[in-house]
Amino acid sequence: MDQANGISRSSLNIRKIPFEFPEDLEPHWNASKPEWSHMVNGASLVMPYLEPYLIRAERMGMKQIDDPDLRALAGDYCGQEGQHYRQHKRFNDILVSNGYVGLLELEKQMQRDYDRFLEKRSLRFHLAYAAGFESMALAVGHWLVKDRETLFGGSDPRVASLILWHFVEEIEHKTVALDVYNAVVGDYFYRLYGLFYASFHVMAMSRRAYRSMLKKDGLWNRLSSRLRLWKEVGRFFGQVLPHMLRCCAPGHDPRQIDDPQWVLDWLQAYEDGQGSVPILDTTTLAGPLRSPAVA
Repeated sequence: MDQANGISRSSLNIRKIPFEFPEDLEPHWNASKPEWSHMVNGASLVMPYLEPYLIRAERMGMKQIDDPDLRALAGDYCGQEGQHYRQHKRFNDILVSNGYVGLLELEKQMQRDYDRFLEKRSLRFHLAYAAGFESMALAVGHWLVKDRETLFGGSDPRVASLILWHFVEEIEHKTVALDVYNAVVGDYFYRLYGLFYASFHVMAMSRRAYRSMLKKDGLWNRLSSRLRLWKEVGRFFGQVLPHMLRCCAPGHDPRQIDDPQWVLDWLQAYEDGQGSVPILDTTTLAGPLRSPAVA
């Protein structure tokens, strides 16, 4: 059994979020941080195209793996990712219905990118991309949890709960894509290529999306907005890049990275809620996890 800092990884729980996103949900879901809101919205737009691709990659990799435990974990990983992209699609559709129709063309471009990968690229590339993205996602997850009050304090609790649920599970399944890559491919230098290719590919797609939304809002060409955006982007790179560089070590193993206590508390809150995803109280994010409502 793979266990790190209290999380058993002999299997993964495939969780669903039953709470709704209303049609009038405010796209600036963190009213004090419209640029940050759109950075997250832009990343969300990628998920319904990225994550089905990751699922396809892992399912192809599973066929090359003899270890039944790793095959089972990879299947659970696919189940979690399937839940992620479906929930993001619901959220993204509300963004479009709120007038951000320029996102529709960007979604088509994202789908074309991943279709092209599946048509023209090798299994080695698919698995390196998946392992690379998951390495970045682990770094992002640690940052979001550590700075949760700054990033999500006072925001719409449904959106904060969606994003943090997603990244709790990114931390939970942090070993799977790399284990599959190592079992099937195992090339260290190609793993590094996958890490940086996947990370910057996803970042570029996200940037196109949040730029489109900021332009729609009339903020993109405002110096004050651009300065706030640069501050948020700088915060992202300052927190995420050190984690990504740690992943470049030849013997990198995500099991060596302790899971944040808040993540363990979230998982316990899920169990205490008898299998329901907790809706976070975004007024008390600085302290221990409190869940005023359970969906």
